[in-house]
Amino acid sequence: MTVPAWTEVQLAVGGALKLARGDASGLGFFDTSIDGFWRSFRAALICYPLFLILLAFRVSAAHWETSGVPRIVIVETIGYVISWVAFPLLVLPLTRWLGREHRFLAFMVAYNWSQIPQTVLFVIVGADAAAGLFSANVAQVVDFAAAIAVLVYEWYIARVALMVTAAQAVPVVLLDLVLGAVLGRITEGLY
Repeated sequence: MTVPAWTEVQLAVGGALKLARGDASGLGFFDTSIDGFWRSFRAALICYPLFLILLAFRVSAAHWETSGVPRIVIVETIGYVISWVAFPLLVLPLTRWLGREHRFLAFMVAYNWSQIPQTVLFVIVGADAAAGLFSANVAQVVDFAAAIAVLVYEWYIARVALMVTAAQAVPVVLLDLVLGAVLGRITEGLY
């Protein structure tokens, strides 16, 4: 029986937050069926407005003025969509290589829903820095600490959802990190 969309979002975010606290029982909050996998991409829609806020923090005033809001938003939105599509396409062969293909859906569903608390964290950190609550040096340290926390969180999700060793979870996180860096470099080069 399918639960209403809002209920599924609440359950999934609750599961993602349990995982963030190191509680593997959070995996039980997700629908890891093929339908649940596709519905987990609703997280991309939920995160998109927050992504735009982060974009406003990240892009310099000079770039906004030179390239224009429409161009930057369109280019970055295309990069955003590509990242949501490319990651599962790249993770699937990695799960095969790890011998954990049967855990692919469980991992991807947890990973997708975990993007909501991760994005909220970065918006909070970015807003604090933009509001001048931190000096530039402190803002960099806080941003770096948030990034490390997110990498550890993703590593934990990979470890428990794929049921792999700590070392086997590392390539999954590195894949996400490299994909994000490459897409970021490409999109920023287009405006």
